[in-house]
Amino acid sequence: MERSGPLSGRVVLLTGADGPGEAVTRGLLAQGARVAVAGPTAGAGLRVLALGCDPDDPVDLSRAVDTVVRRFGRLDHVVNLMAVRPSAHPLMELDPLALRGSLQHHLVTPLAWIQRSYWRWMAEHGGTVVNVVADVVREGSQGAALAALTELTEWLSAELAPRVDVCSVVPSPLLGAVRYRAMLPDVLTGLLARPGCSGEAGACPDLVHGPVLVLTDQSAGPRRAA
Repeated sequence: MERSGPLSGRVVLLTGADGPGEAVTRGLLAQGARVAVAGPTAGAGLRVLALGCDPDDPVDLSRAVDTVVRRFGRLDHVVNLMAVRPSAHPLMELDPLALRGSLQHHLVTPLAWIQRSYWRWMAEHGGTVVNVVADVVREGSQGAALAALTELTEWLSAELAPRVDVCSVVPSPLLGAVRYRAMLPDVLTGLLARPGCSGEAGACPDLVHGPVLVLTDQSAGPRRAA
């Protein structure tokens, strides 16, 4: 029996679900969402649709999105959860191949999930995309990748409006990792449950703070990135 809540009847695809993925998944399920998980743990032990796939394989990724729509009959929200890990070297000492790998993980793969979800369902029916940075990191290749993700979010937010709402959630450098991870389930539920974010025709209303949201411990809610 499905739980009732602000996300009842909604279908959420959660990708890259390592790090705080289990807590986020539990939060979505508690609010009534039907959840498909594509990632290393793939929602082990939870009542979700587990998608075993290689996110670097476009064909495999497309099959995963198709499976969500086939099993649930819709796809309202995509949450790209990206666990960023610190680099021990400054950019001038970094192997360029390491930077390429970071950009692949934090830019190319999320874009691939968004593209397939858009063309498979959201272009016609609407929906929401949230890119979530799962760790508090601001150095080396991760910093470069996060800057690129911010630009990607800004472009997609403008390009896909008003049909699809696109935003990113990132931590303030002053916010502790434990506190940030604890905040994520409630923040995501709040973003996805906004009026108009049901995935039906017509997208969510514009975000007051803009598409890039920086969570701080001092504020009651997210604020726009500087």
